[in-house]
Amino acid sequence: MSLFAPKQTQGLCIDEQQPGVVNLSGTAAACQLQSGSRRTSRGWSCTRKGFIEVSLLMLMLAILVVTQERRVTGDGLARYEALTDLLSHQRVPDTAYSMIGPVFAAPLWWLGRYAGNTERLLGNYNSLLFCLMLAAFYLMLRRHVDAGLLRRFLLILISGSMIAPHLADFYGEMFTLSTLGVGLLALALRRPPKGARAGAWALIVLGVANTPASIVGLAFVACLEAVRRRRIGPLVSVVTAATLIAGEAWLRRGGPFVTGYTDNHGAETVMPYSGLSGFSYPFILGVLAIVFSFGKGLLWFTPGLFLPVRQQLSAASRTDSALDLWHAWLLWTTFTVGLIVVYAQWWAWYGGMYWGPRFFLIAILPAALGLAIWLSDPRGSSIRTAATLAVLVLSVWVAGLGLAFDDLWAWTCYQDGYRLEALCHFAPEFSPLWYPLVAKPDLSPRQELQLVLHAAVLLWLAAPLMTRLVDNGRVFVRGRRGRLDPRAWHW
Repeated sequence: MSLFAPKQTQGLCIDEQQPGVVNLSGTAAACQLQSGSRRTSRGWSCTRKGFIEVSLLMLMLAILVVTQERRVTGDGLARYEALTDLLSHQRVPDTAYSMIGPVFAAPLWWLGRYAGNTERLLGNYNSLLFCLMLAAFYLMLRRHVDAGLLRRFLLILISGSMIAPHLADFYGEMFTLSTLGVGLLALALRRPPKGARAGAWALIVLGVANTPASIVGLAFVACLEAVRRRRIGPLVSVVTAATLIAGEAWLRRGGPFVTGYTDNHGAETVMPYSGLSGFSYPFILGVLAIVFSFGKGLLWFTPGLFLPVRQQLSAASRTDSALDLWHAWLLWTTFTVGLIVVYAQWWAWYGGMYWGPRFFLIAILPAALGLAIWLSDPRGSSIRTAATLAVLVLSVWVAGLGLAFDDLWAWTCYQDGYRLEALCHFAPEFSPLWYPLVAKPDLSPRQELQLVLHAAVLLWLAAPLMTRLVDNGRVFVRGRRGRLDPRAWHW
């Protein structure tokens, strides 16, 4: 029993921390509710464990935001130039990338123009979005989720996910993640405040319009919500997003169906389906590559996504009827599945020359929540505990390498007209997750600090798991001591 949990005694619910607080109902449900409210409303950092985890969380967030070198390259540079063209010369750009996300960065652009360095300030745009998303998660969950679970969820998002490379540039995936992450979580509120549901759908539509291909993920989520609520209202969001996407295309490119990706294709290499444009990749091969490939696979970059969590999340949601954690996980995962379906046939399913599977950044949300809830299970079997430890180690490994080595590439993959690019997608030796072991680079003091702090987070979260494995091992050996006695063995 938790130290701060009320106990039920002779029809009374007595709080052991405040003996004067008595619940006359005396029911087990009342005791559980009182215990749950104390854990959520007070347990953020008032204990030693809470203080350490909050300190780690804030320190890792500072390291993540401050120590990365900011740059504007690739698709981020195209977005920056389009925004500059719009704000400086009042010309509507006709680039293939949506301007919805960059337009919200206009205040930073104006501030940077006043300071004399717009590119540098816009390089911090995605870090600002990430911090705002974390703050929104905290405010939305703090009264409805166990404080320890909430701390671990946020800590894993910061130091156990592939988020780091997405904060160092002006790419558009972070805007989509932040709007969809907060919007979909708001849909999981069972009794949302007035206007909250409409605001949630508005955020979702904005995020989808910023990444037009993600409208398939929105369609999956809208159908799920329509069936769950037995209303057709959620389906309106798909029409709204499609209208916004078509309207932007018409305004910027002269037609509602002009995407800017006509004849867009990669180099022709040894791979059998290379050099083709559009949705030319075989669907099954695309799904297998997106999920399992060593250089871009979700199994390696978001391993927590594949943990079964329904029973635990449903149980965690019963302590407070205002938020359904299982439904939040389901919405995030359903949207991710929609992205897999649409990108599986896209010729550039791997997201180009980018660290990790950038099209599927939203997968870090259900992955982090799934791992956090598994870490919260104190009674897991040895197999379950070992699986949790393996997923935790891989998740922190992904985060540490993404922060310290996001610019370390196996350049062999991109030489000779990208003819060997597939090596970085499918061969472990050239994967960004394992290539640092092959290259053995010299570490700078900044990289050493980043890796040491990730190791500290790993040790803190893994310590209970390793202790449990040791205890289970002792019980196993003690129960079979007779079989291990050499004197009991004969020819």
